[in-house]
Amino acid sequence: MKNSILSLVCFLGLAGTVYAQEPYIRLGQKALMDRQFTLAADYFEKACDENNSDMNALWFLGYSYFHANEYRKCITAFDKLVTLKPSETVAYYYRGKAKTALYSGLSNILAAEKEKLMKGAIRDFSTGIEMSPNDFKFYQNRGLAYYDLGVYKNQKINNIYNKTEAIAAVNLSLKDFQKVMAYSGSRSDIQSLIDKARRFLVDAQK
Repeated sequence: MKNSILSLVCFLGLAGTVYAQEPYIRLGQKALMDRQFTLAADYFEKACDENNSDMNALWFLGYSYFHANEYRKCITAFDKLVTLKPSETVAYYYRGKAKTALYSGLSNILAAEKEKLMKGAIRDFSTGIEMSPNDFKFYQNRGLAYYDLGVYKNQKINNIYNKTEAIAAVNLSLKDFQKVMAYSGSRSDIQSLIDKARRFLVDAQK
């Protein structure tokens, strides 16, 4: 994990910026390499306070928030980043993942917000696919979000249940999983997701 963080610090900043005169960036990068994500976020917050249009600081801030499990703050940081740089593909990935983590992990989310987060994650992964159509992590994560939306809409609860939407969402998830499988060959995890989606569709038609 530490090596992957080091690679990120060395190579994933938005192109071309030199940090020699930005102490908060350097301190944040060191905290990232030490996997101190909350501390890293504190430093990148300070860097953003000094320059709220610093796209590198915003990128690292959103990334640090994500790994610190501060998902709402992660979403806000990447909202700002994609406003400044709509072509920053990886920002859509982490923003989508943060939305997924929110609707999956927090029990106190209201139904309307949960559905909004699911559909927001799907939009983010779809944007990533439009920008990087051969990056199959977007398809896999969008497939998971579609499946979650289908399960959610299949709940027989007033203002939630919609069988047509549930089946449509899971059909879309199945297509995404099959695309990943076609690209990556034999993967037991993806095959399990395909099987689960197919079972859902059979049960939903009863």
